Amino acid sequence: MKLSAFLVFALIISLLSFSASNNIISNNEEYVHFNQVTMKFQGTDAVISMSYSLDMFSSMYVFLMGTYNLEPAIDTFFYDFGDVEVLEIGKDSAVIFVKDVSRKNDEYYLHDSHEMGGTVKVLTMIYPDGSTRTVSSVTATPDTFYDG
Repeated sequence: MKLSAFLVFALIISLLSFSASNNIISNNEEYVHFNQVTMKFQGTDAVISMSYSLDMFSSMYVFLMGTYNLEPAIDTFFYDFGDVEVLEIGKDSAVIFVKDVSRKNDEYYLHDSHEMGGTVKVLTMIYPDGSTRTVSSVTATPDTFYDG
Protein backbone atom coordinates (compact mmCIF):
# COMPACT_ATOMS: atom_id res chain seq x y z
CA MET A 1 0.00 0.00 0.00
CA LYS A 2 2.78 2.42 0.92
CA LEU A 3 4.65 1.55 -2.28
CA SER A 4 1.64 2.29 -4.50
CA ALA A 5 1.01 5.62 -2.74
CA PHE A 6 4.67 6.53 -3.24
CA LEU A 7 4.52 5.57 -6.93
CA VAL A 8 1.39 7.66 -7.48
CA PHE A 9 3.03 10.61 -5.72
CA ALA A 10 6.22 10.19 -7.78
CA LEU A 11 4.20 10.00 -11.01
CA ILE A 12 2.32 13.20 -10.15
CA ILE A 13 5.57 15.04 -9.31
CA SER A 14 7.17 13.79 -12.55
CA LEU A 15 4.26 15.01 -14.65
CA LEU A 16 4.20 18.37 -12.89
CA SER A 17 7.95 18.86 -13.21
CA PHE A 18 7.83 18.03 -16.92
CA SER A 19 5.02 20.53 -17.38
CA ALA A 20 6.82 23.21 -15.39
CA SER A 21 10.16 22.77 -17.12
CA ASN A 22 8.53 23.25 -20.52
CA ASN A 23 6.33 26.16 -19.46
CA ILE A 24 8.22 28.06 -16.77
CA ILE A 25 8.31 31.06 -19.11
CA SER A 26 5.53 31.66 -21.58
CA ASN A 27 4.61 34.27 -24.13
CA ASN A 28 2.02 35.81 -21.85
CA GLU A 29 4.38 35.78 -18.84
CA GLU A 30 2.09 33.74 -16.59
CA TYR A 31 4.91 32.09 -14.60
CA VAL A 32 7.74 34.62 -14.39
CA HIS A 33 7.18 38.31 -13.73
CA PHE A 34 10.22 40.47 -14.44
CA ASN A 35 10.29 43.28 -11.91
CA GLN A 36 13.60 45.03 -12.50
CA VAL A 37 16.53 44.74 -14.89
CA THR A 38 19.68 46.81 -14.36
CA MET A 39 22.24 46.91 -17.18
CA LYS A 40 25.69 48.19 -16.24
CA PHE A 41 27.71 48.86 -19.37
CA GLN A 42 31.41 47.97 -19.44
CA GLY A 43 32.76 48.91 -22.84
CA THR A 44 30.92 46.77 -25.38
CA ASP A 45 29.78 44.31 -22.69
CA ALA A 46 27.24 44.59 -19.88
CA VAL A 47 26.54 43.03 -16.51
CA ILE A 48 22.82 42.62 -15.97
CA SER A 49 21.21 42.23 -12.56
CA MET A 50 17.59 41.25 -12.61
CA SER A 51 14.85 40.53 -10.11
CA TYR A 52 11.76 38.50 -10.87
CA SER A 53 8.93 36.78 -9.09
CA LEU A 54 7.48 33.36 -9.79
CA ASP A 55 3.93 32.14 -9.43
CA MET A 56 3.25 29.60 -6.69
CA PHE A 57 3.60 26.52 -8.89
CA SER A 58 6.91 27.66 -10.37
CA SER A 59 8.20 28.59 -6.90
CA MET A 60 7.44 25.08 -5.67
CA TYR A 61 9.12 23.59 -8.74
CA VAL A 62 12.27 25.68 -8.17
CA PHE A 63 12.23 24.80 -4.48
CA LEU A 64 12.11 21.08 -5.28
CA MET A 65 14.32 20.95 -8.37
CA GLY A 66 16.77 23.84 -7.83
CA THR A 67 17.32 27.29 -9.29
CA TYR A 68 19.49 26.03 -12.14
CA ASN A 69 16.18 25.07 -13.81
CA LEU A 70 15.51 28.80 -14.30
CA GLU A 71 18.55 29.23 -16.54
CA PRO A 72 16.74 28.24 -19.77
CA ALA A 73 13.99 30.76 -18.94
CA ILE A 74 16.59 33.50 -18.49
CA ASP A 75 18.34 32.52 -21.73
CA THR A 76 14.97 32.67 -23.49
CA PHE A 77 14.24 36.08 -21.99
CA PHE A 78 17.53 37.47 -23.39
CA TYR A 79 17.21 35.65 -26.74
CA ASP A 80 18.10 38.75 -28.78
CA PHE A 81 21.27 39.62 -26.84
CA GLY A 82 23.65 37.08 -28.36
CA ASP A 83 26.39 35.81 -26.03
CA VAL A 84 24.66 35.50 -22.62
CA GLU A 85 26.27 33.86 -19.58
CA VAL A 86 24.37 33.37 -16.33
CA LEU A 87 26.82 34.17 -13.51
CA GLU A 88 24.50 33.78 -10.50
CA ILE A 89 20.94 32.61 -10.19
CA GLY A 90 18.59 32.58 -7.23
CA LYS A 91 14.92 32.04 -6.59
CA ASP A 92 14.12 35.72 -7.20
CA SER A 93 17.21 37.27 -8.82
CA ALA A 94 20.00 36.60 -11.28
CA VAL A 95 23.22 38.18 -12.54
CA ILE A 96 24.04 37.81 -16.23
CA PHE A 97 27.06 38.79 -18.31
CA VAL A 98 26.37 39.78 -21.91
CA LYS A 99 29.26 40.04 -24.35
CA ASP A 100 29.19 42.54 -27.24
CA VAL A 101 25.81 44.06 -26.38
CA SER A 102 27.11 47.38 -27.78
CA ARG A 103 29.60 48.36 -30.46
CA LYS A 104 32.46 50.87 -30.55
CA ASN A 105 32.19 53.72 -33.05
CA ASP A 106 35.03 56.27 -32.93
CA GLU A 107 34.49 58.15 -29.63
CA TYR A 108 31.28 56.48 -28.48
CA TYR A 109 29.76 53.11 -27.79
CA LEU A 110 26.47 52.51 -29.58
CA HIS A 111 23.85 50.26 -28.05
CA ASP A 112 21.22 49.15 -30.53
CA SER A 113 17.84 48.09 -29.20
CA HIS A 114 17.50 44.44 -28.17
CA GLU A 115 14.17 42.68 -27.76
CA MET A 116 13.43 40.90 -24.50
CA GLY A 117 11.22 37.85 -24.09
CA GLY A 118 8.72 39.65 -21.89
CA THR A 119 7.84 42.93 -20.22
CA VAL A 120 10.13 44.44 -17.59
CA LYS A 121 8.48 46.74 -15.07
CA VAL A 122 11.64 48.87 -14.60
CA LEU A 123 14.76 48.88 -16.80
CA THR A 124 17.74 50.88 -15.54
CA MET A 125 20.78 51.43 -17.72
CA ILE A 126 23.98 52.48 -15.91
CA TYR A 127 26.61 54.04 -18.14
CA PRO A 128 30.39 53.86 -17.48
CA ASP A 129 30.44 57.49 -16.25
CA GLY A 130 27.87 56.61 -13.55
CA SER A 131 24.87 58.32 -15.13
CA THR A 132 21.65 56.34 -15.39
CA ARG A 133 18.57 56.09 -17.54
CA THR A 134 15.40 54.42 -16.28
CA VAL A 135 12.39 53.38 -18.36
CA SER A 136 9.22 51.58 -17.31
CA SER A 137 7.18 48.74 -18.81
CA VAL A 138 9.50 47.88 -21.68
CA THR A 139 9.89 44.86 -23.93
CA ALA A 140 13.17 46.02 -25.50
CA THR A 141 16.20 48.05 -24.52
CA PRO A 142 16.21 51.54 -26.04
CA ASP A 143 18.78 52.70 -28.57
CA THR A 144 21.45 54.72 -26.79
CA PHE A 145 25.08 55.77 -26.87
CA TYR A 146 27.68 56.44 -24.19
CA ASP A 147 31.33 57.36 -23.65
CA GLY A 148 33.80 54.62 -22.84
